Amino acid sequence: MKKNNEPNCLRLELRSVTALLAPEDSPFAGPALHPEVADRLLAEADLVRRKVPLRIEFVVDDDQPGDVQRVVRALRQHFELEALAATRDLSRVFRNGRIATLIGLAVVAVLLGIANLIDPESPYRLARALRESFTIFAWVAMWRPAELLLYEHMPIRRRRTLSLRLAAAPVSLIARDGTTVA
Repeated sequence: MKKNNEPNCLRLELRSVTALLAPEDSPFAGPALHPEVADRLLAEADLVRRKVPLRIEFVVDDDQPGDVQRVVRALRQHFELEALAATRDLSRVFRNGRIATLIGLAVVAVLLGIANLIDPESPYRLARALRESFTIFAWVAMWRPAELLLYEHMPIRRRRTLSLRLAAAPVSLIARDGTTVA
């Protein structure tokens, strides 16, 4: 049984260190993490306990001196950029939420104002139906702002938290013959 203070170990088996890194024709300076490896790490990290630190182990056929530093640099750079992108996405969601809320409140005010002009005691069914329709449509106009402000940020926050945890995780390369390079 795992103790509470032991880090969660994410262990990926790969052909080589080269398979772990993006192709050399990557537009970014320095080594970049292969996108499939990054996606797999995010998926694996999402499955483990949240409050416990992570440790990453890559099992490869062979490793050369300096490979660990290249891998660590690529991993840190990738997930720090992912966290930064998630932070920007959060700002965008909340900005859009504020704008949508202002628009929604204006629509609510106008439509409820129109609904209140219709006599609730009117003997005509059409008048009562219109009054109810304006009232319902007014509150439906607040659906998207509520969704943005209450829920849309949650998966983005989760992605940012996972990215920061992965960027901070210690990394080891393990050759298939069993030798470990930390």
